[in-house]
Amino acid sequence: MTIAIIGGRIGGITTAIALGRLGYTIHLFEQAKQFSEIGAGVALGPKSIALDDHAIVFADGTFNSSVESLRKMGLFEAYEKVADITEPDALCLQFTKDDGQVFGKWFFKATHKGRGSSVHRARLLEALLKLLPDNVTAHFSSHVNVVENIYPTDGSNLHVRLTIQPPHAEMHPEWPGEQRIFDASIAVGKHVRYTGTYAYRGLLDITKAVEKNGEGVRVPTMWFGKDKHVLTFLIEGGKIVNLVAFVSDRSQGPDERTWTGPWVKLVSYQQMFEDFKGWDQNVINLSQLIEKPEQWALHELVPLRRWTVDRITLLGDSAHASLPHNGAGAGQATEDAYVLASLLALPSCTEDTIPHFLQVYEDVRRPRASGQQIHACESGDVYEFATPMKDNNHALAENLKVRYDWIWEHDLEEDIDDAKRKLKDMGIEV
Repeated sequence: MTIAIIGGRIGGITTAIALGRLGYTIHLFEQAKQFSEIGAGVALGPKSIALDDHAIVFADGTFNSSVESLRKMGLFEAYEKVADITEPDALCLQFTKDDGQVFGKWFFKATHKGRGSSVHRARLLEALLKLLPDNVTAHFSSHVNVVENIYPTDGSNLHVRLTIQPPHAEMHPEWPGEQRIFDASIAVGKHVRYTGTYAYRGLLDITKAVEKNGEGVRVPTMWFGKDKHVLTFLIEGGKIVNLVAFVSDRSQGPDERTWTGPWVKLVSYQQMFEDFKGWDQNVINLSQLIEKPEQWALHELVPLRRWTVDRITLLGDSAHASLPHNGAGAGQATEDAYVLASLLALPSCTEDTIPHFLQVYEDVRRPRASGQQIHACESGDVYEFATPMKDNNHALAENLKVRYDWIWEHDLEEDIDDAKRKLKDMGIEV
C-alpha cells in the first residue's frame, strides 16, 4: 500500500519512519527545498513544562507518553544522542515573578524518578532523517494545497488525489508546517487565528549570559508577570541559552484578535525593552544579548471537529497546532505517529479497511490533542496572572504541582486498545 505524508517536520518525519518500517511505500511531500525546522529548542521533561517552539522537552526515568512513543518506535536512541539530559531528580524549572521574587521551585516528585531533557529542533530533525527507510521517497518544493478522495465509477480502486502548487506560485502565509487540506468538512486553513500573543526569541551564548547574570543562568527559569512571561533553559550541550519572552493582549475576545503584517517582523531594541520595562534586571540583561529582536505572532488552530474523511486524516500541527505553553506540541505529534503506526501494523489493515483504521485513530487521538490545545491556552493565562488565582503565590504553586499530570501520565496502550475495540465493533478482527 502507498501512503502520502504531507509535511516534513518532526511529526511527518516520525510518521514516515514508523510507517516505512512497517513496509508501506511512503511518499513524503515538503514545500521547502530541503528538510528544516523553524525555531531552536525542544524539551521533554520528567514531565514536560511550558516550552516554546524553539524547544521540545521529553523525559527519561518514568517516561511520559511522548518519550514512550519515541522509545516504542525505536527512535529514542537517536534522540538521546543529540539531547541534553539531566541527572535524575534534577531541578526541572524555577518559577519566578517579574520582579525576581522566587515564589516556588518545582522539583520532580519523589514518585517520578526521572531525567529531563532538551534538544535543538534542527539537531533532532537531523537525527531522525538518518533513520528514514529506503522505501520513503521525499519530494521537495511541493506545496500540496488540495487533498481529496477520489471515488471512480469505472470499477478502479478508490484512491486519494493530491494537487501540488507550482514552486513559484503565490502562497498564502501560513505558520511553519501548516498545510491546507480540503475534503468534505475539513478545511484547516479556515480555522487559524491570532492568539493575541507575540514572542521575542533568542539563542544566547552561555559565556556571555553567565557574564551578564552569573551561574544562575544555567537554571531553567520561568518569570511570571501581568500579561507577559519569560522562559529560559539550556540546549546544545549547555552552550546555548534558549530564551523566549511572551507578550499578550487580552483586551479583545479570542475571535476578534488581529495581527497585521508578516507573522515574524523585525523590531527595535527600544520596543522590546519597553515591553519589559520594570521587570527583573536578569530578564533585561538576557534580552540585551538577542542579536536581532523579532516579534513572532503566535497563531493557533481552533480545535477541529473532524480530522478524517475516508482515506485522508490529519496529524501533528495540521490537526492540533497550539500555543506552546505546555511544551507538548512535538510530543502530541509523536503520540499521533505511534498510535497511527500501531494500528496500521495490524494484519487486518488493508486497502479496503484503512478508512476504518484512520477513523478510530482520530477517535482516540482527537479528544486528547484538542484538550491539550485548550489547556495550553489556559496555561498561558496562569503564567500571566489572567485567572482568578491572579498572582497568589500559594494558589499558583499548588496549581503547577498537578497542572500537567494529565498530559504526562497517559497510557497510549490504552488508547490503542480502545481503538481495537472500536474496530471489532465495526466487524474487523484485530
